[in-house]
Amino acid sequence: MAQTSLSAQEPKTKVVVVGSGTAGITLTSQLMRKDPTMEVTIVSGAQKHYYQPLWSLVGAGLKAYGDSERDTESIIPAGARWVQEDAAALDPTAKKVVTQSGKEVPYDYLVLAAGLTTDWDGIPGLQENLAKNGVVSNYAGGQCTWEAVRSLPKDKDCTVLFTFPSTTTKCGGAPQKAMYMSEDYWKHQGYDMKRIHISFCTPSGTMFPVKKYCSRLQEICEERGIHQRFGHALTAIEVSPDGARRTAVFTVKDPKDAAAPPETVRLPFDILHVGPPMSAPRFLRGSPVANAQGFVEVDQATLQSPKFPNVFGLGDCSSLPTSKTAAAVCKQVPVAVRNLLDHKAGRPLSAKYNGYASCPLLTGAHPRSLLMMEFGYGGEVMESLPWDQGHEGGLRGRFHYLLKDTVFPFVYWNLLLKGRWYGPTGPFEPSMA
Repeated sequence: MAQTSLSAQEPKTKVVVVGSGTAGITLTSQLMRKDPTMEVTIVSGAQKHYYQPLWSLVGAGLKAYGDSERDTESIIPAGARWVQEDAAALDPTAKKVVTQSGKEVPYDYLVLAAGLTTDWDGIPGLQENLAKNGVVSNYAGGQCTWEAVRSLPKDKDCTVLFTFPSTTTKCGGAPQKAMYMSEDYWKHQGYDMKRIHISFCTPSGTMFPVKKYCSRLQEICEERGIHQRFGHALTAIEVSPDGARRTAVFTVKDPKDAAAPPETVRLPFDILHVGPPMSAPRFLRGSPVANAQGFVEVDQATLQSPKFPNVFGLGDCSSLPTSKTAAAVCKQVPVAVRNLLDHKAGRPLSAKYNGYASCPLLTGAHPRSLLMMEFGYGGEVMESLPWDQGHEGGLRGRFHYLLKDTVFPFVYWNLLLKGRWYGPTGPFEPSMA
């Protein structure tokens, strides 16, 4: 009896999770299932939770924006405490998170899953013109993209630009998804495609960092007459007061010649789909847990902070050198959970993350087609389906599209956020050694 009483009085291990996005909610669910004795607190002021991968379909007029949205309260795991404020500062030495109102939230373990900040004010002219004057972005939810796409006039020549940011970004395939789906819509609606001049503008020198998929994406552009403008970084948007004159300003630098001086190029547009600049959340920048770029510095295999062993980071706010996608989170969460529990038990960290990420890249709806790209650190191809995923067409492409359109949204709301989905292995926890 004495032992039972003493055990009952032992304090619970306090875990604070900063962020209520995909990574924060999924980790909380898995951690509480693995160790129900832990006291888990989520720190986040977000009142809404979004399944953002759906926004590419919203931008193509194929899904409703409301289908991507839930109240955060409805997806907080049972038993977790929710502090409805954003983090303002971290004190990893004193082991506490300070919220925007000054409230201090103590922890034994800290998991940072705070996502990215979208800097709509990072490009002059972007914020004030977004959703009007032809300036759109699926990163804003997709509704404005669809409105512009379906309203493009048929009776004149039009220039349509799709840009990729020069900063880090989430869902790096989103601008191309918007481009291919828009082109597919116009073609299906009977537009004269010789009168629509489409360009993909990217600061890099390739369409995608994984060679296998890059080759196919370049072929798609050539097949559809899409101009690939490499070395183009969007730096300003200029629109006349009446909206009639619209110009995208780019700093252009030869990606193959680091010594070449940059030049300024100005391109007129009818539609400009912007991949906006993004950065680490403000409270992380300059904090003791962050690297020079403001992201949570973690070991790329264990997801543990090299400075503070009781701190873990994952998802978009981490320094992990892989794509920032929901698929990556599926593989990161079980690694972080196991390693946190290993550390708590005094064991060596046993789980390793291999950089896995996936980009289901939509290429058309008439017929339905999708390039299912899966890869890991260093651009290593990590395909999980029993066939070559290097092509978007045919029955396989339609199956890939079905996954994106129907299966993945169901899985997200009903399994992933509840801690019961692990990515390519489905509901079965993978080997993480």
